[in-house]
Amino acid sequence: MLHVVSANRLADGVVVYLGACDDWVERLEAAAVFADDAECEAGLEKARAAVGANLVVDPFAVPVVEDGKGRRAVSLRDSIRALGPTIRYGAEQS
Repeated sequence: MLHVVSANRLADGVVVYLGACDDWVERLEAAAVFADDAECEAGLEKARAAVGANLVVDPFAVPVVEDGKGRRAVSLRDSIRALGPTIRYGAEQS
């Protein structure tokens, strides 16, 4: 199964994904995709280094599928994380 690595950016809590250039991107579609367990573990090691550098917190592997509709997370939880909050909050609230 395909995986991406997700975490939360420490500075603002935004959901981020490990990108192909070892950067952190906000869109699931821009995340690096890992095709097997060894690749995924290498991605998680890079994420753990980013934890040590105080860039992100709580990295984990997210199973994804790619089809004619694009890339999407397998689980509902991770689909919601990829799309953003399900309610408006803060200054946007009316």
